[in-house]
Amino acid sequence: MSSAQTRGLNPWLVAAGVALLLYAVAGNYVALPGYIRFLERGGTSATGDELDLSVVLGAARTIAWMYSFQIGVLAIALARSLRDGLHTRYLAGGIMVWIVVWSWPSLPAPGPWFYLVFGTAILCAIVLVVLQLRPSRDTRLSRTLTLAAVVFFAYATWEVCGLGSTGRILHPEQSGLPMAHNLVVTQSSKLMFEFLFAWLLLLAGAALGRTPAPAIRTEEEHPPLDLPQVR
Repeated sequence: MSSAQTRGLNPWLVAAGVALLLYAVAGNYVALPGYIRFLERGGTSATGDELDLSVVLGAARTIAWMYSFQIGVLAIALARSLRDGLHTRYLAGGIMVWIVVWSWPSLPAPGPWFYLVFGTAILCAIVLVVLQLRPSRDTRLSRTLTLAAVVFFAYATWEVCGLGSTGRILHPEQSGLPMAHNLVVTQSSKLMFEFLFAWLLLLAGAALGRTPAPAIRTEEEHPPLDLPQVR
């Protein structure tokens, strides 16, 4: 049995990941409402100041909340990757690159081409993943790509849940209040990219782990053995 099979999950990474995920849920009540009010006031505090103690504390809670889910999922994924002996450095590096890009606070509103192009790419990836009918090898690279796909599926799931709060879907009594439209547009654009990356990584993991079809042996290449007959 290899050391990767006998190694357990890193308890520090798992504990940090779980703690961050718990704060990701709690942040919907202790961070997000204040952040939305801050945006509605045009980036000022309740007293009209651009910077005071309440703004600093609110910003700290919001920033910690904004990264809590992404970093929490990454920590748990790294614990799994280390336990299974996967390409942990590449997994961490690739996801951190996305988190840096994801951190950009606002994106320009995309036109119809954005949803047409990337939506079509996602549909094609879904079809190709479903059509992977051949049995696959459980290789280190394929398992790393599949784990990365799961991480991006988790990120996309979180973005979908977040649209319920930022778009006031969960608070219909506030539907008449001004809405931070740019925040919703930015979040939906990032959601599209995360679904695209998730499906493409899942497709790559399945394709690279495919087992070649066994060759058909002919009688000329492998003549039958003359076995003694039992009388």
